[in-house]
Amino acid sequence: MKSHQSMPRTVRKHIVLTGILQGIGCRPTVYRVALRLRLAGWVVNTTQGVQIEIEGPESQCDRFLKELTQAIPLPGRIDATTVQDVPPKGESDFRIEASIQGERTVTPIPPDTATCGECVSELFDPENRRFLYPFTTCTLCGPRFTVVRSFPYDRERTSMADFTMCPQCAAEYSTPEDRRFHSQTNCCPDCGPKLWLTDSGGEPISGDPISRAVELLMRGKVLGIKGIGGFHLACDALNPEAVDLLRQRKGRAEKPFAVMMPDIATVERYCIVTESERDLLTSPVAPIVLMQKGAEQTAENVAPFVGTLGVMLPYSPIHHLLFRPPDIPPDRRPEVLVMTSGNRSEEPIARDNEEALDRLHDLVDAFLFHDREIVLRTDDSILRVIAGNPTVFRRSRGLVPGEFRVPRIGSGLNEKDDSLAPVILAAGGDLKNAAAVIKGDRLVPGPHVGDLASPVGQDYFLQSVRVLTEYLEAEPGIVAVDPHPEYFSSTLASETELVVDEVFHHHAHAVSLLFQHGLSGPAIFAVFDGTGYGTDGTIWGGEFLIADRRNFSRAGHLSLFPLPGGEAAIREPIRILAGLLAQDGELRSEFGPLLGSHINKAPLWLEAVRKRLNSPYTSSAGRLFDAAAAVAGFHRHVTFEGQAAMWLEALADPHETGEYPIRFLGDDPLIADSAALIMEAARDMLSGTAQSRIAARFHNSMARLITRALLEFSQRTGLETVGLTGGCFQNKLLTERTVELLRETNLHALLHSSIPPNDGGIAAGQALSALSRLA
Repeated sequence: MKSHQSMPRTVRKHIVLTGILQGIGCRPTVYRVALRLRLAGWVVNTTQGVQIEIEGPESQCDRFLKELTQAIPLPGRIDATTVQDVPPKGESDFRIEASIQGERTVTPIPPDTATCGECVSELFDPENRRFLYPFTTCTLCGPRFTVVRSFPYDRERTSMADFTMCPQCAAEYSTPEDRRFHSQTNCCPDCGPKLWLTDSGGEPISGDPISRAVELLMRGKVLGIKGIGGFHLACDALNPEAVDLLRQRKGRAEKPFAVMMPDIATVERYCIVTESERDLLTSPVAPIVLMQKGAEQTAENVAPFVGTLGVMLPYSPIHHLLFRPPDIPPDRRPEVLVMTSGNRSEEPIARDNEEALDRLHDLVDAFLFHDREIVLRTDDSILRVIAGNPTVFRRSRGLVPGEFRVPRIGSGLNEKDDSLAPVILAAGGDLKNAAAVIKGDRLVPGPHVGDLASPVGQDYFLQSVRVLTEYLEAEPGIVAVDPHPEYFSSTLASETELVVDEVFHHHAHAVSLLFQHGLSGPAIFAVFDGTGYGTDGTIWGGEFLIADRRNFSRAGHLSLFPLPGGEAAIREPIRILAGLLAQDGELRSEFGPLLGSHINKAPLWLEAVRKRLNSPYTSSAGRLFDAAAAVAGFHRHVTFEGQAAMWLEALADPHETGEYPIRFLGDDPLIADSAALIMEAARDMLSGTAQSRIAARFHNSMARLITRALLEFSQRTGLETVGLTGGCFQNKLLTERTVELLRETNLHALLHSSIPPNDGGIAAGQALSALSRLA
């Protein structure tokens, strides 16, 4: 008697995918997975997402669903998958259908991504038709957000519409099996953008533009190089004269420059690279990663007085070609290039050719131009690994317009219809500005704008807001702002007819951290930064808050201390030190030696404090770090934000475990004695203790102060979730020492990662707080 094996059951499934699926090769990927598994059906791009139908044996259909989530190429992302069983149709082939247009929902656009390995291989393959072509891309890599003129994301709505594809490129674009299928930036030397070199006045320089550019760089010249999101100012990072020339021209005396290196092997010679840092460097984002300096050194003036180096790898074909020009011997090629934003200090990065000629001509010796329009400028993103956690410091190229989902619980969203909630625009702050918009259950941060002191910065801020609202097809009904009366970002409110919701600076920091972790609060926060407008109209910056998304209370803070001369004290930390060491308006004689050559100026500073002449009081942790740096010997003028604190962090001995006593002056609110802490460090310095040990002991003491305060508030309230937020927690040593101490308690510590701890993250907090108040 023969046994009969049953035939596998044939099923058909209708699948809808939503997420970042445009412009990343999603449909070809689906097509290839379906063919490999011998499934029939189709895939189509619609305004509601990617729709798929598959038909075949049930086991193969189940396998398709499992494999698909792993197959979507980065930076693609599936946010939601719905699957429905439908009747089989008896089909035998799988096909890609033409896109279906309808009422558009907002389809996420992928960010710009670094050149993929296959494109790099083609770039240096003499047999390939894209050999040495500086605009080689595919569906997996290249510009995306920065070339968009309007939405949705299709070639005719990007700056690539200026270039008609040749027959070969058109064939690639229309072939599902090709990795350039529907690649909106597809082009080649016959039909795509061109590269050329000019002098600083725009006059052409003959010869191969890459080779001539490399020759100029190796001769110590400064170049303006047009890239993906704007211009870089570049020079040889191993040539101190070239770096000094760039500093003089840009007016950037000592602020560290970012550098670019050709490969990870080179990075490992100049930096101590952890596995997490390696992953960030080689990711499609290709950000600047701040790492500890290693054995070999760049020119000393690339990143003076700090212990870290900001490094990125090449992320466009132009960058790869600059490091590997085939007609120049290896010993005459650059090994490390300064690649700093193409701007004057504190202005936005230059975007187009005419703007660069106007704004940068006196900063460079030559320009490397191309004719692909950069529609939306984006600076390089910056990250640092802190406590094992990749932490965004600047969210821009490679990360925007990445979005966040807004959880409904405690958010103000209607459970059944979030479309009823008004659109909220958050203006951010005036430093490290980046706006944000909430529409429905989506929060989209804008690109890094920077400081808003200049008209160029203010114009870019307004453009950023326009782009965000157009992308989301959103008409804001509420604008969330910082109540600081002098913020340009806040004056936006008075120029619109929108409902204004004021969110205090440090509350916005706290809410951004809650949001990142999907929490509504309440929780206890240490919010430590340089400056923020407080509810009492004074300068806050060393705050302990108990906060949820809607409200907060100030449970404690650092004790107030004066800033003799106001802004002058921020530029000259020795003034802050004098104010902290004074008693009854007079500098105690024992501390006189710490002021060095400034000792004769101290009486004038302290007299201004006594008379309340331009000497406001603050609780700023950032300014307390400045004073500690002055104790340890930083008597220079500060030339960029955070310089003294960065110097102190670099100086600190990582093996030192000593601490100074922590004193509290009050119970409700709990006030930590700022002056007592600085006096302890001052006496330690006068006793002959090494500067590096003093720097470390101050960090250890601040970590202990934060931990003791958070534990005290936990015992009072019963709350066990605590957060560390604000710009001071960009300090790796401070954050990691605090986390170590918190691990000895029962407290659960929240740290930043995808939303910056600095002012670049406060727009997210502003928007979420405003939304929560609608509930």
